[in-house]
Amino acid sequence: MDTTASITLSPIGRALPRVDGPLKVSGTATYTADHHFPGLLFAVPVPATITSANVEQIDISIARAMPGVRAIYTRETLGRYFRVIPMPDLTSMIDEERLPFEDDVIRYYGQYVAVAVAETLAEAEAAARAVRVTYIPQPFDVSHPLAPDGPLEVESERGDAATAFAAAPVKVDRSYPNRGP
Repeated sequence: MDTTASITLSPIGRALPRVDGPLKVSGTATYTADHHFPGLLFAVPVPATITSANVEQIDISIARAMPGVRAIYTRETLGRYFRVIPMPDLTSMIDEERLPFEDDVIRYYGQYVAVAVAETLAEAEAAARAVRVTYIPQPFDVSHPLAPDGPLEVESERGDAATAFAAAPVKVDRSYPNRGP
């Protein structure tokens, strides 16, 4: 029998310390955006605009020349960095196994392919929009990496929303006006 204790990294079923809870619910929490330091820079990601591809080229020339831009980071310009080791108490848990910019494979729409860094948020946003990425499209892979052999089986059933609503002890039926911009 293996006496090695297995370490679970799942937060499900575990009490987690939420020292920030009282501050957040009382409205007194301080967030990153509340701090303004001399020399503060802003970073805005450049997301992939395709669901499955290989990055062919990232043109940062226009973005790099824009006012206030300090850097445009891509896989080629970032340099080497290392993975964080998950801790049993979840203090260093990373929810994506693949590091940003680890390779040129696009696995999902919105995957970060570059980051624009500038002196103001507006300048970083403009620079991120100016980065041009060309892709070599690939077939989209819908297999699941955790499925042992073949397609992932999910047990699911649908209920009857109308019957459940009719039987509900409390019903709220309210329309809210659109107060958009």
